Formats: sequence, structure tokens, C-alpha cells
Amino acid sequence: MVVNGEITIPKREESGADSIGTATTTMKQHFVLVHGIGGGGWCWYKIRCLMENSGYKVSCIDLKSAGINQSDADSVLSFDDYNQPLLDFMASLPENEQVIV
Repeated sequence: MVVNGEITIPKREESGADSIGTATTTMKQHFVLVHGIGGGGWCWYKIRCLMENSGYKVSCIDLKSAGINQSDADSVLSFDDYNQPLLDFMASLPENEQVIV
């Protein structure tokens, strides 16, 4: 939500009670933020802080030769090369974890 030019994100509840009083637990939603060309994971720092303070799990990925990934830009020969850090990250997640990219 944008109010007076500032972005606000509603807080997520981690657990609570359903309509009959039984305790329920929900997993944190996990967002994977991916930068565009010429950026890096650093470009998400304001959004990341807001989202984490609102209870979300957030991962910011640096694609090959971007951000803190120190690969030489000349070593990126294809889109698959560029995206490899994202694919490696996704492969490292637990099998049942769902993320929003």
C-alpha cells in the first residue's frame, strides 16, 4: 500500500486461533527478490527491511557478475549463466518450501 508516497506492508500473523479456538500455525511467506540488469541484491534493501519487519521471510539474490557476485561479466555467455545463482538458490531450498519470486 502506498500512503503519502511511502510504501507500507501489512503485518502477517505467524499463529493464531481459528473460529472455534483451536491454535493454528502458518508458515511465513518467503519472497525471493531478483534484481534487473545493472543492479544487485542491494537494490532491494528498503523493501527487504519493510517486508522483514512485517513478518515475511525475504531473500535477495545476486545474479552472476552482479552485486557481490565477483564473476567477470565477460564470463556470462548466456541467460542460463546469468541466472545460475538463482537456480542454485532455488535448488538449495527444502523440498516442501514454496517461495514467491
